[in-house]
Amino acid sequence: MTGKELSDNLIFFSALKLMEQLAKRGLLDAKETQQIRRELEYRLRPTLLLI
Repeated sequence: MTGKELSDNLIFFSALKLMEQLAKRGLLDAKETQQIRRELEYRLRPTLLLI
């Protein structure tokens, strides 16, 4: 894994965590959460497997 891939993965997982927190607080609905996740996956193309 290159430094760029590692950096992208860290940004991706940080953004996912923030999104989950916003969804828990009720600031995002399910549709927005799915849309944001798809956009993050498209833009950052994570190289790690999501569990």
